[in-house]
Amino acid sequence: MKTVFGDNTGLTLEPILWNARKSVWIISPYISRNYSEQLVSLSQRGIEVRIITSNEHMNKESIEVLKDSENQNLILLILDKQKAGFIHSKTYIVDHEKAFCGSANLTYNGLNSNYESLTVAENLDEFQQIEHGFMKTWMDFERKGMSKEEFRFEKAKQIKNALPLLIDYGEIDYPNIKGKELVYYPYYYFEYSFKTSVGKSPSKIFQDSGSVLVDAVTRQIIDDDLLIDEIENNPASDYGLRTKDKYKLKIREARIRNYYEAKELAIDYIREQNTRTYQQHYTNRSYTYTFIPYPSIIRFIRSDFVQVPLWHIERHEEDGRKHVDIILGASRKKWTELLICPECETKISIDKAVKCQSCGTEVCQSCIQKVGLILKKKLCPSCYPQF
Repeated sequence: MKTVFGDNTGLTLEPILWNARKSVWIISPYISRNYSEQLVSLSQRGIEVRIITSNEHMNKESIEVLKDSENQNLILLILDKQKAGFIHSKTYIVDHEKAFCGSANLTYNGLNSNYESLTVAENLDEFQQIEHGFMKTWMDFERKGMSKEEFRFEKAKQIKNALPLLIDYGEIDYPNIKGKELVYYPYYYFEYSFKTSVGKSPSKIFQDSGSVLVDAVTRQIIDDDLLIDEIENNPASDYGLRTKDKYKLKIREARIRNYYEAKELAIDYIREQNTRTYQQHYTNRSYTYTFIPYPSIIRFIRSDFVQVPLWHIERHEEDGRKHVDIILGASRKKWTELLICPECETKISIDKAVKCQSCGTEVCQSCIQKVGLILKKKLCPSCYPQF
């Protein structure tokens, strides 16, 4: 990143800000009236303008301008210090391509006369760090600032760009739902292709294309068609969950924070999957070679850092079993199902549960007990003392 210092940081920021083509995201505790009017003008031209600002007296006139002109492209998060706290950050993100953060408010003094600093993202990794920080800030403050009435799912507006759509999970008063948690899980997505020829008379053609998903928490390659389809085919949209009461919000922190580290993991996986042995014939002899694609021939068509929203819906059945349905936020498809072990409350994949051979209760493998010398019987902790 590079940092600009001085009393005219607006010369760096404003030409980019007011020439936005798709979106402008801003965190600024104070906004001058003339700048609020310019933001309204951007929104009226179809550009998404998303603003986090303070409900301070000095900001009153600008807030009135913004509220009076609020439309589907102008989305406001106005923070009351007593209710949600005071935000002091200043962040500017334009077209999901350029990002700035520093000390300068979106005011005349902040951009034209005060001695301020403005840090500019210079590559994809730096940009994604700032954008991820904005998303987390929006969700944290929106959740904190809502009243009980506002916090119902029908009214909850969350950050776009994270892929979720509206989910209608059964009846609004579905009695079996006991808990709802929205988990944002980080992945690096790479779409790739390569084609190359090796050898002579005749040469061998090797080619491949597809998608690779890197789990930013575990650093593992994820081979899951449903999850890849979720990322590839669902556009960014607002969302909510149409059931009553509150939900928990969790944002999993990525262990991989460097785009290039994720890219190297993806390249290693593509090379491993495409390693082949082949034969070449020269005159009367055959030779066996191993083809391993060079990193330089692998072309990345698209790459993204995505926060995939996953709804964790806990439901309790009449037979006493507790389940967690994990639903993909954009497609509304059920991705997988977990079972909550009745003995230790551990969440386990449904296919890894073990059924007690006495009462039929499904528990995790750690809780199962075995009795018998030859034909061992699997029992849950409740049934084990009876044998």
